[in-house]
Amino acid sequence: MRAPRRALLGLSSLSLLLFASIASAQVDLSGNWRPIDSPDQLDQAEGPAPVDYVGIPLNDQGRAMTATADPSAEQDELYRECTTWQVNYFVEGPFNIQISPIGTAFDSNDVQAWQMSGTPDRQPELIWVNGHPPPPPLTLHTYAGFASGHWEGDTLAVHIIDMKDNWMLRNDAPESNQATVDMFLNRQGELLTMLFVIRDPVYLGAPYPRARAFQLVPGSPSYSIPSGNDCMPAEVISDFSDGYHAARFLPGKNPDVDEMQRYHIPTSVALGGVQEIYPQFQKVLDKQYSIPGGYCQRDCCAAQAIRGTQCPAPPKAGAPGRAAAGERPRRQAR
Repeated sequence: MRAPRRALLGLSSLSLLLFASIASAQVDLSGNWRPIDSPDQLDQAEGPAPVDYVGIPLNDQGRAMTATADPSAEQDELYRECTTWQVNYFVEGPFNIQISPIGTAFDSNDVQAWQMSGTPDRQPELIWVNGHPPPPPLTLHTYAGFASGHWEGDTLAVHIIDMKDNWMLRNDAPESNQATVDMFLNRQGELLTMLFVIRDPVYLGAPYPRARAFQLVPGSPSYSIPSGNDCMPAEVISDFSDGYHAARFLPGKNPDVDEMQRYHIPTSVALGGVQEIYPQFQKVLDKQYSIPGGYCQRDCCAAQAIRGTQCPAPPKAGAPGRAAAGERPRRQAR
């Protein structure tokens, strides 16, 4: 027996209403979120090693920039002494983050924006979800940029534009002021997954995805900043603060450019490249790579702890303020 046409139309309308309610559903993202340990724990705590850009789809211009980067001195440039980090620092840094609804309580299901904060050395990220129009094309760029979001099911999809040029990673992987970020936030109970997709027409030859997971914890975010942070006047170098000099190495003069060879990673691979994001690149690397032995001279205990094995004896300690024997000093993470 055929169903009446009116009944079929009613079912279709009900299905569309249900789909619309699901598509526009908002999830309560508020809370204090602690990053969960991951295989990237060493990079997220102390920061990546110098000239370790493996897997980043840098184009030729991006590779040239990384080959001359000097992470220990670049923040002495004019207007960079007290610079903050980009939005990428949410997946790059060691600190907790706090997410709060703006404009109304979440119970009203009428949140105007979400604010991501809690990290002391980056600007709060305000994510408009009420259709707030973007700024005009020639607007002033900021370190937070302009973020607008909408719900795709239970995932908040965010698009960020108008960011200042900065560093994609803490070892000075470059990011231009033409870069954009697509961020996806998904909460499942007490777990929050954050996915970034970075696009940069100046330094990247392909989109660069990054992800991180967070655990809900009580209280407000806690953090500590070393006393010798980047805003100390003693760190300002006159030669770099006149607006005409850049704290970079000349081509071919970077002493860290072959840093990753200690792990048998060729320098050409360490500098990144679009080809490195594809699975078939493994066959190319297999011809150049061999497993090193006895090379652990930095972060040995932390590296072994992640793998669940017994920590070896640390390298011979150096004098105060100096690196241990056979170990290159690393920039202190903020």
